[in-house]
Amino acid sequence: MFLVLEWYHNLMPERLKYSLIMFTAGCCYGVQVPMIKTAQYAGFTTGQIMVTQYLVAAVVLVLVCLFFSRVKVGFKDALKLMGMGVVAASVSFFFYQSLSLLTPAMSLTLLFQFVWMGMVVQAVKTKTPPRPATVLTVLFVVVGAVFATGILDEGVTLESLNALGILYGFLSAVGYTAFLVLSSRLATSLPALNRSMFSTLGSVGASFAITPHYFAEPMVVSKPLLSAGIGVIGFCLPVVLIVLSSPKLPTGLTTVMASSELPSGVLCAAIFLGEPVTLTIGLGVVIVLLGIVASEMETLRSLRKMKE
Repeated sequence: MFLVLEWYHNLMPERLKYSLIMFTAGCCYGVQVPMIKTAQYAGFTTGQIMVTQYLVAAVVLVLVCLFFSRVKVGFKDALKLMGMGVVAASVSFFFYQSLSLLTPAMSLTLLFQFVWMGMVVQAVKTKTPPRPATVLTVLFVVVGAVFATGILDEGVTLESLNALGILYGFLSAVGYTAFLVLSSRLATSLPALNRSMFSTLGSVGASFAITPHYFAEPMVVSKPLLSAGIGVIGFCLPVVLIVLSSPKLPTGLTTVMASSELPSGVLCAAIFLGEPVTLTIGLGVVIVLLGIVASEMETLRSLRKMKE
């Protein structure tokens, strides 16, 4: 075990190391899918779930920082990070609004447009066009997402499309892209725990603005274990992992790795909720995973040469 850890920290290429961390962050977002659906089945609203998620994560991160990372954070950096947290909360808000007007498959398909948006941001930032291999990788992931969301199984009609719902879904993708970009640029000299804590405090404030009467019937009191899972696994852990890894990766690769949320969500929904996985959905999951692997082929080849 110690040899594996030593290899991971000292011998694994840095890009692959942080790519795996970002991949894990995406998987955590997917794991929260059955927990959120369980909360919805129990009668809790979107606003209640959002506040619970951010509140639990904030409490955990504040306690962890008090004991393990007492770093002084300047007012400007704290304000910027809290603003990043507001952006993170907007992703959930826009996505849930889209869900209320469109089918889940359509909302997910729109959200996953963040994959190509990340590639565009990177091209603009570096002032260089994306490499053909990068374009192919992103294409794999986007096409795989279309299959994996199940939208091809249920079909799309003009009657099922809602212009406002499409706008909300598109904004959720823009918001997620913005959060990933900001997490790679804001106050990167600070420890990941402190950056995550202030970002989460911003998310808490934004969620209370949406649900001001939360404590009239707090989910965190009536469903403490479910609340802990949604807060820690569904938000606290992925935010820390994203903040830790995104400054070390190109924006395009960040969004590709974060797309692991979709295969993880499909798998967890099938295992814990018994949701069916059709051939089309299964094929989509495989295509997304192939796209993720393809994004790291160059690094994997260099690692193989090192072993030889």
